[in-house]
Amino acid sequence: MLSRRHALAAAATLLFVPAVQAEPAVGLAERRAIAAYRQDRYPALEKAIQDAAGFPVPVEVVWDQLTVPGDAQYVSDDTYFGTTIFAPLAAGLKEVGKDKMGRDALSKTLKAIRVRYDEKTAVASNFAKGLTFKDGVLDVNWRPFANTADVKPRVEAVVEVLEKNL
Repeated sequence: MLSRRHALAAAATLLFVPAVQAEPAVGLAERRAIAAYRQDRYPALEKAIQDAAGFPVPVEVVWDQLTVPGDAQYVSDDTYFGTTIFAPLAAGLKEVGKDKMGRDALSKTLKAIRVRYDEKTAVASNFAKGLTFKDGVLDVNWRPFANTADVKPRVEAVVEVLEKNL
């Protein structure tokens, strides 16, 4: 009976031990580059996304997941995030909201946008598969700085996913 009580006490203790924080996905150089980008460039991109949506839709960017380790020197390049993620997102929203019906559908249904990069699930070129829309949240899972010339297919993917779900 004593060993069972110790086992239960140990199990209970494990339930209340705070989780250990995971190490950052990127190093200091990437975090510095992200901080500079967020300060210098991102506000205009976020405004473009919100203007395209027609309302101040919350945009959550999971920055430490969005940046690829070792890419610090590329983060400030407009093609790293801008051309491959934020500009196509804004252009897709603008296309969907080009008329009153689209703007109304966006403002009524789109609750938030989440931007991230998951190496295990992001696709290289089938951009619609990197987008999900659930419970009013458009989740964007695209690799930054990849296939930088494929802006139009990204825009089309945003339009396709939103029009299907609005």
